[in-house]
Amino acid sequence: MRLKKALDGRDAHIKTLRYVIVGLAIICAFSFWGWKTAPEHIKVDIPPDLRTGSTRGIKERHPFNIYAFGLYIWQQMNNWPVEGLKDYPKRIESLACYLTPRFKAELERDYELRLRRHELSRTRAMQEMPDRPYTAKRVFIESADSWIAYYDVSVSEDFRGETVKDVFIRFPIRISRWDVDPECNLWGLALDGFYGQPARLEEAVQGEVAVEDPRDKEGL
Repeated sequence: MRLKKALDGRDAHIKTLRYVIVGLAIICAFSFWGWKTAPEHIKVDIPPDLRTGSTRGIKERHPFNIYAFGLYIWQQMNNWPVEGLKDYPKRIESLACYLTPRFKAELERDYELRLRRHELSRTRAMQEMPDRPYTAKRVFIESADSWIAYYDVSVSEDFRGETVKDVFIRFPIRISRWDVDPECNLWGLALDGFYGQPARLEEAVQGEVAVEDPRDKEGL
């Protein structure tokens, strides 16, 4: 009788160990699956000022970085050091990864229009107005995947060393999340067209610029 109880206890212990082994095997399988499916690269958008700390979600974008991305790409698009006839289409192609197909087609139509108007035999440069830098009001969150950024810039064009255009313009540009090709576009953002028509700004007294806000909601 004592021997039978000892054998039953041994069998019960073996059965328990088997359950433990099966459970560990399942846990290991899930751990391996999680490791294999985990992303190799994670985008973390760090705000420019960390003096007060910051808590960011993996896909959350800070408005300043949205603004800086759009300004950098749009400034490159408007940089024609030789002449627009060659530089403009070259910029459209070289920056294609940072443009949605819709906006790329729009810029190509703009190139054809300028070509017919004979406006491309010029150099062109664009820069942010010094007294109109980034503020929180310059980036409007349209949705979780799109933003509207407002850029006040100076645009100058020269023809054979003579300045033929020197104006201030406000460009309202939609910027969208664009995680299509990380090898070509590490930002995961793209310019998606104008949010309304660009507005020409007139220089006012004391070097400031008076302009009506295209959103008609709040001044910039």
